[in-house]
Amino acid sequence: MSKLESHYLKLIDALLSNPQEQEISILNAHPQLINQDFISRLMSVGETLRQTGDLNAAERLLNLAGKLLQLEKTNTSNNRRKEYFEFLMNLLQQISNRLPVAEVYALIRDNQDRFDHNTTKILEYWANETLISVEPNQAKAIANDLINFGNLISGYPAGDKSNNIELAIVAYQTALKVYLPTIYVKDWAVIQLNLGNVYRDRVLGSRQENVEQAIATYQLALEVITREKYAYIWGNIQRNLGIAYSYRLTGERAKNIEMAIACYNRALSVHSLVEYPQDWAASQNNLGDIYPNRLEGDKAENIEMAINHLEKALTIYTLANDPNRWAMLQNNLGNAFQFRVNGEKANNIERSISHYENALSIHSLERFPYNWAMLNNNIGGAYRHRVKGEPAENKRQAIAFLNKALLIYSKDRFPRQWAEIQNNIQNIMKN
Repeated sequence: MSKLESHYLKLIDALLSNPQEQEISILNAHPQLINQDFISRLMSVGETLRQTGDLNAAERLLNLAGKLLQLEKTNTSNNRRKEYFEFLMNLLQQISNRLPVAEVYALIRDNQDRFDHNTTKILEYWANETLISVEPNQAKAIANDLINFGNLISGYPAGDKSNNIELAIVAYQTALKVYLPTIYVKDWAVIQLNLGNVYRDRVLGSRQENVEQAIATYQLALEVITREKYAYIWGNIQRNLGIAYSYRLTGERAKNIEMAIACYNRALSVHSLVEYPQDWAASQNNLGDIYPNRLEGDKAENIEMAINHLEKALTIYTLANDPNRWAMLQNNLGNAFQFRVNGEKANNIERSISHYENALSIHSLERFPYNWAMLNNNIGGAYRHRVKGEPAENKRQAIAFLNKALLIYSKDRFPRQWAEIQNNIQNIMKN
């Protein structure tokens, strides 16, 4: 975690720790920190609090972010808006010129101060106004640039994720005004697929509504994309629809999980290991993620299914070629072995710890703070149930790992996780 990031989080903690009436004086005492990055952090922490159930704190931070955004919008000068526009036009031109992805990302990184909610509004206005005033061929070229921009910005690993997603939504929705389903069936469906993906991962707005929008968007694509004519695309839509069902908050949880499993298996029916190894591995990983949460069927059998699918995915997602996905698979395998029913408990726990430690070798505190905290929490749980070794040492290790997790899972920002860890530590100390 950077020094500036630490200052942002301390300021947010100060805001939440003091009465709401003191917000202005607290902010005025730290003028050097009040910028777009701080507002983005407010929104990110607010959204996290909302998802973890601390609605009052979440509403307070999100409302404050909205006020600061409005103030910033008011203070944005005409010259500043011109800078935003010129940067955006240059970026789209470079994308049109097929500038390598790494160079596009470098351009965004070097102009991060011109890449915020104002960029989204400018893009939306310019694209809509331009497309209705140009010839069809030129409109198609612009729409194609917007699609490529949406693909690039939705995959951009840095910056404000919420803003990146909003930019991608605008880009895809605008492109759909040109790529009509009656003329461009395949292209229209692919845009709908991409739009569904960004709605599924959207930060702003209601999580429940975003996931439902994603499902509806995938289903629209499936109305024109058949397995017989567009097998590969059909499989991609099925896999992503499965992810959306696994995230779904409405309906019966058991039914949503079964729908997700069915979608993943449909994807595997066309994405073979030989022809599409990366897509095959992605679906195997998805199945490995969801089987431990399955409510139907035998619990022991479901966990064995999870392990089988995750180990298959590891044949493609190796440490050498995809360390981040490899680490996530290691964490998921750690979870599966920790709660495995079959086999000797002692050996299962040792394998669980080994997988978690593998993941920690990649997901460090500095680069992946939240994954790091999750892993330390998971290892603490494994040591709590460890059979091998000295009981006193296992307890000490469990408490040490859980306390590490608390460095990220603070009471204010992650109240549910904080409370669970505190309770686990107390139970360990009692026994």
